[in-house]
Amino acid sequence: MAKLIFPTDSNESKRLARAVNNGSIKRIRAGVYTDASWEEVPQLLHKRWYEVVNHLYPTAIASHATAVLLHPVNNVVFITAEVKSRKKVMVSDALTIEVLPGNVSLLTEPFQPELFRSSPPRYLLENLQVSHSDVETPKSLGKDWVEQELCKLLESYGEGELNHIRDQARQHCKTLNMERAFKQLEKLIGAVLSTHPIETLSTPQAIAIAQKEPFDKNRLTALDALRDYLARCELKAEPYQYQSSSWRNLSFYESYFSNYIEGTEFEIDEAEKIIFEKSEIANRHEDSHDVLSVYDVVHDYTEMSTTPDSSDELLHLLVQRHALIMHQRPDMRPGLLKEKTNKAGDTVFVLPENVEGTLAQAFPLYQTLPEGLPRAIFMQFLISECHPFDDGNGRLARIMMNAELVSVDQHKLIVPTVHRDSYLNGLRQATRSQKFRVMTKVFANLQAYTASIDWTDYGEARDTLESHCAHKLPDEGVAIFNKQLTKFKLDLPVK
Repeated sequence: MAKLIFPTDSNESKRLARAVNNGSIKRIRAGVYTDASWEEVPQLLHKRWYEVVNHLYPTAIASHATAVLLHPVNNVVFITAEVKSRKKVMVSDALTIEVLPGNVSLLTEPFQPELFRSSPPRYLLENLQVSHSDVETPKSLGKDWVEQELCKLLESYGEGELNHIRDQARQHCKTLNMERAFKQLEKLIGAVLSTHPIETLSTPQAIAIAQKEPFDKNRLTALDALRDYLARCELKAEPYQYQSSSWRNLSFYESYFSNYIEGTEFEIDEAEKIIFEKSEIANRHEDSHDVLSVYDVVHDYTEMSTTPDSSDELLHLLVQRHALIMHQRPDMRPGLLKEKTNKAGDTVFVLPENVEGTLAQAFPLYQTLPEGLPRAIFMQFLISECHPFDDGNGRLARIMMNAELVSVDQHKLIVPTVHRDSYLNGLRQATRSQKFRVMTKVFANLQAYTASIDWTDYGEARDTLESHCAHKLPDEGVAIFNKQLTKFKLDLPVK
């Protein structure tokens, strides 16, 4: 493996010089050698820059932006060293070391055996210092970055950590010659903790936290990307005209499949008794009511025509509908937002304290989308990502999605058991990689498929679904079902 080589004394320097002459190593600059090829040198310096710093300035610390990023930006790193004035050391075209004069012992912590860096109280002060506007690579990340870093520290360690940082910065700011930066940091910490006016803050996340509405920044980034993707899609509208028998029959299968996906599994004949005869299946009281409760909501045309006009209304609808579909499961706290973090596999959903803020921040994104399927897909993903309740989130997300369609006289959709894997795969790709094409394709195809079925006669609708293997498990019927989906042509953006 290629490495950097540094002489330890004059004899070692002479030996390395001879090695350069015979071509076995290369001299990058005075006192810095390598056995790498010239093509490898830029990457080697980018990865091992701290070894060069340690050789040239053994007592220096990584500071300012470099203390946070821990790698060069535009081939530049910033260090603080025991020097009298600022200097620029050109190691090569691939690495420049900006050497800043200052104290190297206060508020530091190790990050490599060879080098220390500024600890949080110090790097927050450093990154509030003014950078020259005419430099390509500023030494400081700026006020907005500091606000976001304070939010992360608060979320990870609590208010006590911010108070400790403030105390440490206050104690040492004069020695570090950062009194002006401390005054700004003190105001920012106070604003984030709601003890100073929030007008000091400028980033949405910090303002939301100060207003006691913290949100999940990463989820908002993903939701914004989804909004942009859906805005570029041309999705065909599937109109629906209300008719009592077709609405009833479609609502039956909407509830049946939505519950089956979540593990409440019945045969179709059993579900018919639950919904049409109001008869519980023996020894399955709660499961029976899960199917019936979802049916009662999705069969209510007025309920399914209602969509939110504000983030407050969105939260109200979620709480109300969750209470309706989960009322027979008191252990799942119907209508009460979660108090504990929930997860599926290795996906951790929005933290309980961030749910309301995330919904509020996402609502304006939802409003920018066209009505119908674009808003429906966005709403489904938003609720799925937030997972606002202890249980029932998948069913609730699909209810909220279909309400978006019904409210504009479009055909709602079902997610048949046979298509469960494709549905979940689309959600996973959206969550983990911000790839939205599969999810969008699944919902667009399923809406078109649902609209293609004649729901007016229950028996005929059931025969059609069963002939397409819609009720089968994916490994039993996906080949037959997917042939139906090939009838619906889609042209979606790749990203």
